[in-house]
Amino acid sequence: MNMTKWGTSLGLVMTITLTSGCMQQRHRETEARISGAEDMAAAARVHANDAYTKAEQALKVALEAQHSADDANRRASLRLDKK
Repeated sequence: MNMTKWGTSLGLVMTITLTSGCMQQRHRETEARISGAEDMAAAARVHANDAYTKAEQALKVALEAQHSADDANRRASLRLDKK
């Protein structure tokens, strides 16, 4: 009877040990995936900020071009009125 208890205990200990190893492996895999996702999110943030900055610059250039076009139209209109 002692041998049966010892065998059962050994089996239980082995099962717990193996399960623990699997849990640690899953934990490492999960941590790696989270870390990868955080890295991708940080890179996406940088790209989004760059895109926003470029869009602001494009808007500024477009507004300057519109202002120049408006000035040119006013000058052309004044010349036509003088004729």
